Amino acid sequence: NVWEWCADYYQPDYYEACVVQGAGRPLRNPRGPESSFDPQEPGIVKRVQRGGSFMCSDQYCIGYRTTARMKGEEDSGAFHTGFRCVINGRPVDVQPVSSDSSR
Repeated sequence: NVWEWCADYYQPDYYEACVVQGAGRPLRNPRGPESSFDPQEPGIVKRVQRGGSFMCSDQYCIGYRTTARMKGEEDSGAFHTGFRCVINGRPVDVQPVSSDSSR
């Protein structure tokens, strides 16, 4: 397992703002903020990271939940950080496999 980069920019209070916009309920699949802001390092652009890494100790277990949002500088990388490709599309018609053994 590796940490997964997300397309969303990081803002620590983003989901709290989404609950307010959704009249007390979380918005469904929010797109993420338009820009990054981390009050601890305001001049550095960060993206959301989720999941966990085979390199991490038990002290980081909270980050292993997919709902946990970590942060990372968008121009940094590590061998235990990756990404997952996602596509929205129509299902493709799949032809059944032939039972003809001569093929």
